[in-house]
Amino acid sequence: MEKIRYVIDTNGLISFFAGVFEDTHRFDGSPSISKKARNAIQEAVSPLEGGVLLSVPSIVFIEIYEKWLQSGEFFRRFFYEVFTPLKQSPNVEIRAIDQEVLENLLIVDGCLATHDLHDKIVVASAITLECSIITVDHKIIEFVGKGERKIPNVLN
Repeated sequence: MEKIRYVIDTNGLISFFAGVFEDTHRFDGSPSISKKARNAIQEAVSPLEGGVLLSVPSIVFIEIYEKWLQSGEFFRRFFYEVFTPLKQSPNVEIRAIDQEVLENLLIVDGCLATHDLHDKIVVASAITLECSIITVDHKIIEFVGKGERKIPNVLN
């Protein structure tokens, strides 16, 4: 059975695991992902083999570590309630920043030209994998909507 692959960005991951992040000083209750996106992530995070493959670029974790992990207590909660379920699922892959992603990073331009590097690497990952992206980031949605690259669509 061929799986439907999605790349997820930091905002999508935080929205799905909002219960873990909501007590932090950085959580602002920003836009939530749709029910369809939530269902896709839920299927991927399942410990059972499913029809969705969720690709989490390693830069997502770097961004979370950089911006969110301010205390040992939150780090432990994040590790056990977010990272461990992702790592243990047969439907989730944590992708390194490889040569192809770096090459595709060079073509992330237009409305994303001055956007955060973290987000541009996520977009470059979706271009590399030629798959849809789960995000609520308006600039990424605009970039994908222009249809110039190999990202089929946005699940937001």
